[in-house]
Amino acid sequence: MRSSSLLTLAAVASLTVSASAKWSRLPSVGSKPVSITTIMNGTKLESSSGLGQPNTLLLGDPIKAVTVASGKSDAVIKFIKQSLVNEASFVSDGIEGKVSLSLSSDGKAWSPLDSIVCSSSDRFIKLAGGSAQGRFLRIDFELSRGGSIRSFQALGSDTDANYTVSQSPDGSGIGVNFAAGVGGGRLLYINPEAFSGRGDAARTNRIEFPESDDKYRTAVYDLGQVRTLNEFGSVHSPRPVRLAVYAFDTLPEKEDWRGRLTFDPAVFDSSEPVARAEDASGAGFLKAKPSKAVKTRYIALRWEPDFNPPGFNVDGISISGSGDVTYKDGDTKVETTTDANGNTQSTVGGEGGAGEGGQGANGGEGAETGSAPTINGTVIGAPSSGGVGPATGPSNNP
Repeated sequence: MRSSSLLTLAAVASLTVSASAKWSRLPSVGSKPVSITTIMNGTKLESSSGLGQPNTLLLGDPIKAVTVASGKSDAVIKFIKQSLVNEASFVSDGIEGKVSLSLSSDGKAWSPLDSIVCSSSDRFIKLAGGSAQGRFLRIDFELSRGGSIRSFQALGSDTDANYTVSQSPDGSGIGVNFAAGVGGGRLLYINPEAFSGRGDAARTNRIEFPESDDKYRTAVYDLGQVRTLNEFGSVHSPRPVRLAVYAFDTLPEKEDWRGRLTFDPAVFDSSEPVARAEDASGAGFLKAKPSKAVKTRYIALRWEPDFNPPGFNVDGISISGSGDVTYKDGDTKVETTTDANGNTQSTVGGEGGAGEGGQGANGGEGAETGSAPTINGTVIGAPSSGGVGPATGPSNNP
């Protein structure tokens, strides 16, 4: 009986040590890849067919959806110059069929890059670019079952070093997802952690949490400097989950015996979240709005799945605010801001750009309808039923 009691105490002590153990910082990333398919670097939607809200492909918001009809559909994206394409990816909500990726220098002659046949249960879809270069990127769908896609991005040679972001006290500017690397954001800690996925998590924000009995799945970000934030969210495994968001002016870090920085998770016991949200139905995405703008440098997101221990993936993260963005790559320069009406203004190489509608202050929940989005006078998509501005409250149905 005494032996059994000792074993029980030892097990409890082991669990306590495990739960309170300090977390190791992820390896530093010198330069973080940033998607080349964004209006902030002058990319535009050349054409589309069979897609709903196709301009969302370029907004850099991982949570907003593009609907894809059954049958054949496609989108052609035009870069501001010849660009390198290493890979493209998105999160699927129910589509089934063939997806193909092609590249062209002139928009006429196309070279196939990769294709994949997916089922409705496949969640994360990744297509290889083969480090090819071109001016036009085309994604084709040939589906037996339609659905929607989120968190679309294509990675090439662009990194966070190509971007600078300035924020003004009045909160004006285009929506910027600082988790994506624009502005210098970095993923510092994840827990529980699958060590084999460390590199991909730090590079692309796709976090594959391993099976665990831990109550929470946590990611801690350093935004590089103090930022003003108004929205948080994620695209994740389609399971019921709650999200709590914490803000820190400084992180409780110390060096371990190897001289490596570690994080003490005990700080969460004495901290209050700045925002909360729940995906009660297991839709696989959610957004959280703080009661007021959050000014901070460090953000921690904690997901609490309804049941353990199955693995839990996060395929897209939003830590968002508004700002004026400058993109530079060699002689190419793009400046993106908003006018007095909240419409996006893009200036490329010193030439004035046209405004983009549908990004008003109440656009986050689809409450406001704008004019057809344009960049430099060219329509990049259908009129938007709601933009990327702040919503009136938390929503997991963008």
